[in-house]
Amino acid sequence: MRIVVIGGSGNAGSAIVRALARRGADVHPMSRSGKAIAGASGVQADIVSGDGLDQALAGAEVIVDAVNSRNPIDPKPFTIGARNVVSAAERAGVQRAVLLSILGVDRSKLSYHRRKHEQELTYLDAPLEVAVVRAAQFHEWSVDQFEAGSALGAIPVVLGGRMQPVAVSEVADLCADEALEPSGKRFIEIAGPQVRLSRELAKSWQAATGARGLIVNGPFPPSLLDYLRSGANFTEQHRGRVTFEEWLARRR
Repeated sequence: MRIVVIGGSGNAGSAIVRALARRGADVHPMSRSGKAIAGASGVQADIVSGDGLDQALAGAEVIVDAVNSRNPIDPKPFTIGARNVVSAAERAGVQRAVLLSILGVDRSKLSYHRRKHEQELTYLDAPLEVAVVRAAQFHEWSVDQFEAGSALGAIPVVLGGRMQPVAVSEVADLCADEALEPSGKRFIEIAGPQVRLSRELAKSWQAATGARGLIVNGPFPPSLLDYLRSGANFTEQHRGRVTFEEWLARRR
C-alpha cells in the first residue's frame, strides 16, 4: 500500500513518515523540495500551484496531509492547496485520507484556525474515506514563543492560557495507525498527559535551559487568548505520555 505524506519534510510530516517507515509501510514524503526523509524516497509537488501533484499521488492508496503554513497569515495551503490535493487525489484513485488538524478549530475565532477548519471541511466533502486527527499544541509551540522572547529579555506567556501539550512523535504514531488500520471515526483527538498553565511551562523551560529573561504576559491576539482560555484545546480521547518536562530533557 503506497502512502504519500503531504508536507512530509516538516516537523509533524517527517515524524509521520518515520512512524510509518518503522511499521514497514511503503511511504513517500511529498514536499516542494522532494527530499527523502529517514530513507523514504521523496516526491516533489507544490499544492498551491498544483505543479507535480498528479505525478506525486500516482499509485497512492492513502494520503496523510500534515501541511503547515510557514506564514500564519497565508491561508493558501489550507484553502487552494487543500482543494488541489483533494482533486488530484480523486483523479489518482486515492481511497483514504488522514488529515492532521488542531483541537478546537471549529470553535476558535483565530484566523489560522478558521482556515484549518476550512481545510477540514474540504476533505470531509471529498469522495474519500477521511479521518481528521485533531491534536493539541505540540511541546514546540510554547518553546518557540519562549525562545523568541528570551532573545529580547522577555519570555512571553498567555495570561490565563492553559494547554495540554503533546509530543509530535505521539501524534505521528496516531496518524500512522489511522493510515494503516483506520478506526472508522471521522474525528480522532489527541493531547498530552497534563493540562498546564502557560506560565508553568515557561518556568519549566527556563529551569531546564537556564535561559534568562523576565516572564511577562505576551502581546497575543485576543482571538488566541480566548481560544487558550476556553478549554477547546483539551481532550480525554487519546492522551500522550510524554510530559513537557520529559520532552525538554530528551531535547538536550
